[in-house]
Amino acid sequence: MRVPLSSLLLVLIGKCSLNWTVVVIQRRHMGSSLLGFLCISLALVDSFLAFILSTIYFLQDVHVFGLRITTHHICLLVQIACFTYSLLHWPVFVLIGLDHGWNLALHPVPLRWYRKLGYTLSVILIWAAAVLYVFLASDLYPEVGEEFYLLIEQCWVFSSPQSTQVFMVSLLALACAVLHSSLVFLARTAKGGEPPAVGLSVHAGPLSVAPKAHPSSRFMLHTTLSFLSTWVPFVVLQTILLLFQVDTPAYVDLNVPWLCFLNSFAIGAVLWRRSQLPGFEKDSTFTDGFCQWDFSSEFADVDNCNTEQLNCDILVYKGEVLL
Repeated sequence: MRVPLSSLLLVLIGKCSLNWTVVVIQRRHMGSSLLGFLCISLALVDSFLAFILSTIYFLQDVHVFGLRITTHHICLLVQIACFTYSLLHWPVFVLIGLDHGWNLALHPVPLRWYRKLGYTLSVILIWAAAVLYVFLASDLYPEVGEEFYLLIEQCWVFSSPQSTQVFMVSLLALACAVLHSSLVFLARTAKGGEPPAVGLSVHAGPLSVAPKAHPSSRFMLHTTLSFLSTWVPFVVLQTILLLFQVDTPAYVDLNVPWLCFLNSFAIGAVLWRRSQLPGFEKDSTFTDGFCQWDFSSEFADVDNCNTEQLNCDILVYKGEVLL
């Protein structure tokens, strides 16, 4: 697609402002995970790119270290940025998920120096690998045109298929989670008004009764609704862009709010998975700066249901357990 130079610069400057606004507002959470370091690096790269392009746009013809730089280089740099950004969506999504899967703490503590160093080196490696791939292994053929540099008014830019793919996967996952949880909840409720997700197991030998694991459907629904309560406007906007097949330049697609969306999605998935494991803190409350993850009410309901089931359904008579 062709984009006017003035619009290109205005959009990029607006993106930089949005990036830094989110980074500053969420500064308490930006230094606690790989996501924060990625957001800061993206804001810095965008700011540097906006500064370079704006300088070239206003000077139009300048010599730097013997190299003549003109308006053609604006189109060249933007296309390189588009190719580079378009490669990062899937790797960033996967790395954020792995980082939270290994290191997510319900009670965050300040990062030690070696983790900060590790995150910094990881971010540098991600950017370096993307740039090297663009220059050495990709089929990048810049389209800068043959017009005289003073006559250039538009640049070719490219969209990123990865951003669409990642969003479609996340949207499908959310839809499946809501549908599955709702169907399971309605099916269990329809069975004579039995409380969903409650059961007992009795072991042979000395009397011992333990509640069965709470089905994951209820927590899945709770986690999904907690996520959507914050991000539903963003999901609706992205869905509209997807349905109307609106082409968004790749240098716009990768932004800090988008990374925060992926971060909340990954955290929700990790917390839901951990809530099914023994030893999960029942009164835990966690926030990523956007979503408030609170499982205390869900576990309280389960404990109440288990207590009532124990009081009403277990009869001990002469050493025999009758259910």
